[in-house]
Amino acid sequence: MSSTQHTQRLKQIDSSLGNNTSSRRFLHQVAETKEDDQSFNEDSWLFASADNSPIILKDMREDSSSVHYLQTGKSLNEQLSVMQACLVNGSIDRAQRMLVGLYKLYPEAMKEVADVSVHNEIISGLLAAKPQPLTTEALLWYDQMERTYMIKPNANTFAILIRGFIKNDMRNVGIVLMQEMLRSGLTFNNMLHSAYLSDQDIDQIKQVARSIVDDGHENKELAAKLIEAVGSAEKQISEYYQNTEETTDNTKMDKGRDPVTQVGKENELISSGVMGIVQLKNTLKSLYSNELEGYNLQMRLERDTYDSEIARCREVNKKRGDPLLSADRDQIRQLTAQWLPQLEALIEEEQARCKKALETGTDRARMQYGKFLTQLDAPKIAIITILETLRLNAMDVTKNVSESMPKYVGIKTVTLVLTLSNAIHNEIRFENIKHRSNRHILARNMSVAKLASSGKLFNMTMRRAEAMELKDSSREWLDSWDIATKTRIGSMLVSMLIEVARVTESSSDPKTGVITKRMAPAFMHKNILYRGLKYGVISPHGVLREVFKKDSIASTVSARYLPMLIPPRPWLTYNAGGYLTQNEPCVRMKDNAEQLRYLKMASDQDKLHTLLAGLDSLGLTKWAINKSVFDVVRKVWNSGIELAGIPASSYSAPEPVKPVDHETNKKAYLEYMFQMREWNNGIANQHSQRCDCNYKVEIAQAFLNHPMYFPHNIDFRGRAYPIPPHFNHLGNDLCRGLLLFDEGRPLTERGLFWLKIHMANLYGKDKLSHDDRVKFIDENYDRILESADNPIPEKILQGNTETPLPWWLESENPWQSLASCVEFAAAMRSPNPAEYVSHLHIHQDGTCNGLQHYAAMGRDNKGAFEVNLIPSDKPQDVYQGILNIVDRLIEEDAKKGVREAVLLQGKLSRKIVKQTVMTNVYGVTLIGAREQISARLREIKDEHGNHEFELVEISKISLYVAKKIFDSLGEIFTQAQEIQNWLNESASRIARSMPASALAAWKHMIIESKESSKRLREAISDAKKSDTSLESEKVMELNPNLGPGSTRRKRLNNLATKPMNTVVWTTPLGLTVVQPYRKFTVRNISTPLQQISVRDSNMPSPVNSQKQKTAFPPNFVHSLDASHMILSAIECKVAGLVFASVHDSYWTHACDIDKMNVILRDQFIKLHQRPIMEDLKAEFENRYSTHMMPTVQWEYMPKSFSSSKSSANSAKKASKAAKSSEAVQERERMAENEIGIHHLQVCGEIDDSVKGLGTQPLAATEPYASTKQITMKEVDLNDISIIDPKEDLIAAMKQADQIEYTVSKYKERMQSEIKLVETEHLQQIKNIKSQIRSLKKKGTNGKSATKTALKSKKGSAASTTDAVVTSDVAEPNTAADKDLEATIGELSAKVADIKAKMKAEVVALEKKHTPPISAPSIFVGEQEMTVRSSEINTAVLNGKLSGALVKRIKWEPIRFDPLPAHGDFELEMVADSPYFFS
Repeated sequence: MSSTQHTQRLKQIDSSLGNNTSSRRFLHQVAETKEDDQSFNEDSWLFASADNSPIILKDMREDSSSVHYLQTGKSLNEQLSVMQACLVNGSIDRAQRMLVGLYKLYPEAMKEVADVSVHNEIISGLLAAKPQPLTTEALLWYDQMERTYMIKPNANTFAILIRGFIKNDMRNVGIVLMQEMLRSGLTFNNMLHSAYLSDQDIDQIKQVARSIVDDGHENKELAAKLIEAVGSAEKQISEYYQNTEETTDNTKMDKGRDPVTQVGKENELISSGVMGIVQLKNTLKSLYSNELEGYNLQMRLERDTYDSEIARCREVNKKRGDPLLSADRDQIRQLTAQWLPQLEALIEEEQARCKKALETGTDRARMQYGKFLTQLDAPKIAIITILETLRLNAMDVTKNVSESMPKYVGIKTVTLVLTLSNAIHNEIRFENIKHRSNRHILARNMSVAKLASSGKLFNMTMRRAEAMELKDSSREWLDSWDIATKTRIGSMLVSMLIEVARVTESSSDPKTGVITKRMAPAFMHKNILYRGLKYGVISPHGVLREVFKKDSIASTVSARYLPMLIPPRPWLTYNAGGYLTQNEPCVRMKDNAEQLRYLKMASDQDKLHTLLAGLDSLGLTKWAINKSVFDVVRKVWNSGIELAGIPASSYSAPEPVKPVDHETNKKAYLEYMFQMREWNNGIANQHSQRCDCNYKVEIAQAFLNHPMYFPHNIDFRGRAYPIPPHFNHLGNDLCRGLLLFDEGRPLTERGLFWLKIHMANLYGKDKLSHDDRVKFIDENYDRILESADNPIPEKILQGNTETPLPWWLESENPWQSLASCVEFAAAMRSPNPAEYVSHLHIHQDGTCNGLQHYAAMGRDNKGAFEVNLIPSDKPQDVYQGILNIVDRLIEEDAKKGVREAVLLQGKLSRKIVKQTVMTNVYGVTLIGAREQISARLREIKDEHGNHEFELVEISKISLYVAKKIFDSLGEIFTQAQEIQNWLNESASRIARSMPASALAAWKHMIIESKESSKRLREAISDAKKSDTSLESEKVMELNPNLGPGSTRRKRLNNLATKPMNTVVWTTPLGLTVVQPYRKFTVRNISTPLQQISVRDSNMPSPVNSQKQKTAFPPNFVHSLDASHMILSAIECKVAGLVFASVHDSYWTHACDIDKMNVILRDQFIKLHQRPIMEDLKAEFENRYSTHMMPTVQWEYMPKSFSSSKSSANSAKKASKAAKSSEAVQERERMAENEIGIHHLQVCGEIDDSVKGLGTQPLAATEPYASTKQITMKEVDLNDISIIDPKEDLIAAMKQADQIEYTVSKYKERMQSEIKLVETEHLQQIKNIKSQIRSLKKKGTNGKSATKTALKSKKGSAASTTDAVVTSDVAEPNTAADKDLEATIGELSAKVADIKAKMKAEVVALEKKHTPPISAPSIFVGEQEMTVRSSEINTAVLNGKLSGALVKRIKWEPIRFDPLPAHGDFELEMVADSPYFFS
């Protein structure tokens, strides 16, 4: 921008805003920032355009891998996991056979699933075979990898082979393989970075290379290159470690960090002595040690989760009997230590039986799950079983987490079983990863982390290169266990725990009072009936229930998910990033194979580079604990009082008193029951909240002298979340108040301005103008400094409620306000506040961010103004605006005497409507809104502390308020609702559609199934008539559905008629979003514990159409919100800003707020300058281009005017036609009808009353069929213009009647003329046939006379004479017969000629009288029928129409409605809006 242009821009700002000094100052600063940094106006080099074509996978019913799952009950990935388990257990032959067999059965699907890593595992297993490595077989497999399976060997392949052959003293083969590796384009460095090589392997290879050089071997040059490569790499490693140590030392000196020491007793938190907290403190002990630094300390934290607990239990058992131990109030610790060795012994016995079964092949069940159970040590399996069982049962007691279960009956067996098996599976994965590394991989990882920290990894070219190297050298694929294996392993472990777990129960003799103690089972398996269904539950003993109420294990913190001490591993691929020892997908998903396939394909096609770079930028933010705030938190915590969101150490509310008249006063008793329920919930909630808070402050204390990082991942919509669950900046006010940026930056004058804005926002003054917010802080200057100096007076800690509260405690966000008070006071007391180095994070929050995106997409001017996309002199309060409309509607209803309105007058507040308004755009239902409002109304109390509304009426009142809020939103955000409606309708159509190819295939399958059933019925009937029986082979031949594989075919038949399409779209960042809402298939699996019904997420299952529809609008907006945040995060990182985000709240240093504000606005504009809705519609039309959609429509069937009489010949022809094309069409139509009905029933759009839909017209008694005789006239079919039903429906129907009538007249004339022709020719044929019959009769009489003559001459003496006489008689008859036959032949030929002539004339007449057109099909949709029904009914009853309307299922290509029209909002105005984010 030139100087002149810049000046003009400032003048435009001044003229547009007049006296609004706050907004003018903001926009001047924006203009100055843009002038200073032109990079924000250019397309960033980060976003090199990738292939924008959407990823499209086959329909589940056509996908061979899905068919495989239906056949075997296991996915291909699960089969490969079995193969891997076979390799681990030494069953090499079986593993090879499995892989070869899968390739033969599913060659296409295996190309996608089985990459080079699968083949590398086979080769590795062959070379590790015992007692003798199978070296020849390994070379043969390597040879056929590329030749047979089209898999190119990578660095891992050569590393495995070279390691294997050198270990087996076959160094010549190893040298040849090295040569081949170099010829393939790989280097020795690639090999050294292979996870298949340990440090010992590398040393051995290097030693062999040295011996080759020393021996003067012919390949000594190659060996020398290897030695040189290893030496060079190790030199770089040494230099890197040295540089890292120097950097660490310098950082420590510069930061002046306190030495890492154990927290003193005087400063120690008074923590709950419960198991969860004790576990956490034991885990965090290593942070108080000087022994380890950085990387090694992080590795220890991630590795020692279960090992430390096992060691602790064994130590407790050693001290059993110690009187000090018996005084330990932590009963769970004692019980865990007591159960562990017994459970461990049982598991070891089972593992021994599994190994024997694998060797002998005698026990099929153990062969199935034993391959997996034997992969982990028994002690770890035992401790996981105990801790997970205790945790889930504790959650059930304190939070009642069981779905669809009554409270406190126990945890569902299926929940516990699957949780256990998943935890064990994850631990096996971790153990496999933990040992697969070497010093070269470690150095590379640290080097990549350094590239990420320096910002160089945000160069997409470098990122892709590093990602490719990582992909080639890693050895992990995400293995998976099949659901049956998971269920059997989990149920077996639960059974073992029930057997060994015992608690001491006491009973008192009612007569003597003697207390008797005995051991009782700690857990019990039982069945309960609930809502008509039978459930298996694992219920804890009453003793354990009481312990759970005091001891928190429900939210046990795993050390693997604590904040990191070093920068997270960069996300170079979809499943490699974050924590050092975990390889999990970057997307949070719940066993969803469909989502994983899309994610992997997007990663393979390089569509995720921007998204993954965004996750790295978020994870690289370095945090520290605010020690000043922590000191205050510790004081409040140790005092035990409830203050600023920290729960009290005990629940103080008195127990409700039961009414005296509770037996007679039903209302009073009901109110008492409500109060008791709230009181009990209060006790449980207080205990849970206290323990949760304890976790947070314990973690904060452990990291007081350590920096921390939060690795991030995303949900399926692309929204980023920190992975550490208990302590992060996404947490509550306490967590945010305890956190600072580790890096400090000078405050600057503008930073001081934004610090004041931030303090006012935290206090709750975020709806004031900027100037008024600054004024508010200036007015409270003294109180703010006092809060910093004396944040918590002793009288408050002693529980004195009359002591005036400090300023920060009056804030809506007290702990963050305290942090800002401390920072503000330190800055103002410094020599130069502008130069004060600030570590505080300053926030810029969006205004109802979802509505901002809707307003931008629809260019909605009114909506944009309400959510601050348009410049204004003060921020608009959309929640207050909705409240005003709601109040107006309530006043109107109150005047009409509506009871709810009368009760609510003057009692609603902004807080009550805020959550519902905020979540409405994200798809909250009316019932969900009712619950939100109900929670807020319960908080309203009168001056005496009593509830303002009766608890029994709150639900009804809340529903009334929710409806009014929904009505109010429609008044302001009309454009948003139009877009929401479009998204809803599009999702509904997608969810009930299916590909045309699938429709054709399943239609054929249904027809064939019915035909085979018909053939079988006929065969059975024939067999009964002939009193025989059908052979079983014949039965299966006639109906294959009864033969082998019938279960699979039934599943396929069932899927054929169900909607299977989920809504899929691509975000601007290239992430393919797959909505996971399906009605998952339930499988029944028999176990020793019980038969368990498990939801199988891998089984192809129909979609939940209603959920697909309602969830799509909020999910789509979330994906846009996430894209904006990721783009902003990367731009901030490139601009040198320290950045963090909580969805639509963006954080940075105070001095950088202006720069961040420009980035936020620019990225929002760039995002919405894309045709988002147009792109979405185009993607849908591409993705679902071949899909068909069933619709319920009314088809107008014109009355048939054809005569019921027809010639015999015509009847025969009609019969033949019915048996051929017409019959086939009818069968296909009925099959389509059947599929469509099932589709729409599953979607909830029609009910069971329509099973006969489309098979016959509605009865004449219905209003859509005429009973009047209508006079019709013919029309010229050669010169007729067909009327479009959309333009004039009634006229189109009437025209159809006329055409049908005219067609019938064509047929009548044709039949009449054909009849004349047939009559004439048939008479001729009749006459000729009569002649033929006469001639034949004459010939027959002649033959009879001859025979009589011969008989009369019989008995003559001379044979010769007889011969002569016979000859004389027969000869003349033979000549006559020949003449007769000739005559008959001529007459027969004449008949044939007449028939041919008749046929030709009939064909000519048919051609002559064939109508040029037939009556067009007219369909009326359900919605249109609702509108037009009265008009159509009138036309029918008045005799204008003669036909009938038939309700049918019609399959038609999926189409999407036109997009809602845009408003006149100018997107560029966002750049000048001071309150867009503020």
